[in-house]
Amino acid sequence: MTSNIDLVKEFIEKGWSNPPASVIEANMTYLSDDFGSLDKNGNVQMDKAARIGMVQMLMVAFKDMRWVLKDLRAEGDSVIMTGHFQGTHTGEVDLSAMGIGVVPASGKWIVWPETSVEYKVAGGQILSEGPYGDSGGLEEFLAPMGIQLPSA
Repeated sequence: MTSNIDLVKEFIEKGWSNPPASVIEANMTYLSDDFGSLDKNGNVQMDKAARIGMVQMLMVAFKDMRWVLKDLRAEGDSVIMTGHFQGTHTGEVDLSAMGIGVVPASGKWIVWPETSVEYKVAGGQILSEGPYGDSGGLEEFLAPMGIQLPSA
């Protein structure tokens, strides 16, 4: 039987083995059908389909994007992953669905701040992901690109 930490480790390793196709395939395989990507208050921001769409868009906008893993540990039934993304912003990021519009390519190398993500795992699939500790979630992810979420 695979442990929760082994499952998340496999998700990360398989996902980043041959991007962009491997990232999409890992999301389709390891995320449960009722998956939710949570904000820092525990509210669902994206379902599985929306997360896969976001990943596809980011892989087009950042063709050399990579996840740099620093730490992976189990805490109870959760798995906490810490690291950062990095990549060159060579394509546009269409955030129209979020009310932001299209962000043109900047050509800038971006190293996102280190962040921690909590994965909830059950039945051999990832049920949810959300920011852990002081990590800010989607707002923190968009900030290095100079993007702010619209006010509610």
